[in-house]
Amino acid sequence: MTNKQLNKLTTALALEGICDPNTVIIATIPAFASSYADAQSHVTNIQSLWLAQAQNTSGIAEDKRQARLAMCNTALVTAGAIHAFATKTKNNALANEMDFSLSDLMAGRDTESTRRCQEIYDTANTNLTALADYGLTAAKLNLLKASIAAYNLLITKPREVRAKGKTTTGNIQAEFDLLDEAQGIMNDLIPQFAPANQKFVDDYNNARTIVDTSASHASPTPPTPTPPTGLKINP
Repeated sequence: MTNKQLNKLTTALALEGICDPNTVIIATIPAFASSYADAQSHVTNIQSLWLAQAQNTSGIAEDKRQARLAMCNTALVTAGAIHAFATKTKNNALANEMDFSLSDLMAGRDTESTRRCQEIYDTANTNLTALADYGLTAAKLNLLKASIAAYNLLITKPREVRAKGKTTTGNIQAEFDLLDEAQGIMNDLIPQFAPANQKFVDDYNNARTIVDTSASHASPTPPTPTPPTGLKINP
């Protein structure tokens, strides 16, 4: 959410603090009451979308890192068995191909790491019978296959979350546009309450003043909106 949007949300919540205790007054002008109900609905939608927008990829990125580490560790054990077999049988070319460290397998782009681990799997699968004496079993090889598959599923997840975040950002702006429309109608009608309820009108007009929450000198400061669960507003 941008600072401008946060300012608008702050103002909308400040207006709720004025209108909610005065439902009897605002009910005397149905169009105002209806627009206020619309504004409340848009504020609720904005807060829900804000929560979705704030979802970050850090958790997914950590899951992805852990899956990559698990895949590479499993592949490293498999490569070690193949390397031992190649050394024993004087297959220098194969020994060189399987001479990996964990950092070798973890290095590079996602697809490069997967490719190296897949090559280890393919080599082991081809020589599985001969590798039995070196501790490599079908069950262990299936574990490597599963770890590669699990990592492949996570490769595109952070990009998918970012793409959804862009869509959510557009939806938030649409809700703010509708909120502006509802509040515009309220602002047009608020003077009609003045003859009988001047204090309500004064409080409303004071609350509707948008204060820049990013400016330390801003005054007066309306109530800071309470973010959805799990979010914090940085001053």
